[in-house]
Amino acid sequence: MKRIALVVSLMVFTGIVVVGESNAATRNLVEGKDYEIMSPKGSKQREVLEFFSYACAACYTMENVVDDFKKKNPDIKVIPVPTDLGHSQWEVYVKAYYLGKMLKVLDQSHPKIFHMIHVQKKHLVSEDDLKKFFIGLGIEQAKIESALSSFTLNSSIRRGKQLMRSFRVSGTPTFVANKRYKLNNQSVPLKDIPQALADLTQLEK
Repeated sequence: MKRIALVVSLMVFTGIVVVGESNAATRNLVEGKDYEIMSPKGSKQREVLEFFSYACAACYTMENVVDDFKKKNPDIKVIPVPTDLGHSQWEVYVKAYYLGKMLKVLDQSHPKIFHMIHVQKKHLVSEDDLKKFFIGLGIEQAKIESALSSFTLNSSIRRGKQLMRSFRVSGTPTFVANKRYKLNNQSVPLKDIPQALADLTQLEK
């Protein structure tokens, strides 16, 4: 089995939520326990797919970890993949991410949506809510409506669902390094996730 040096402490995700952490001894990250090989061959470039949902409290918690990872690993591309995990009522949040990207306001919309849901306890439930939200960011309604009905949006949603199926994503957040190694968040402590992801991207392709 492939092993990667890693400091271990207790953490449990429930769909996936952190509930605890302890001071523990050093052990190795173990294939089949801490990460799973999802395909025989990975991507050529170092990258991490981040499957998330705005509706997921653990994803909101994970944002600081992801931001820290990006700052410390500028050579590793992080690709967010919004997912509804099969919940039709969450598809509005998938659209929210891609709209922010298409309308070139993702740096504003991404943190604001997380804050709105998990701090202000307000939710997006319809396309009218999406329109109001992006109008509030200064985007013209006509541009929002055009993006909502676009081929680009629909193809992005389909691609995300395809990736979710390919990597058997059943909870969020889920990370896949180099389109090959899926990290087990239930086994790896929150504070060690950045290093684990960086190490996984350096495994042989």
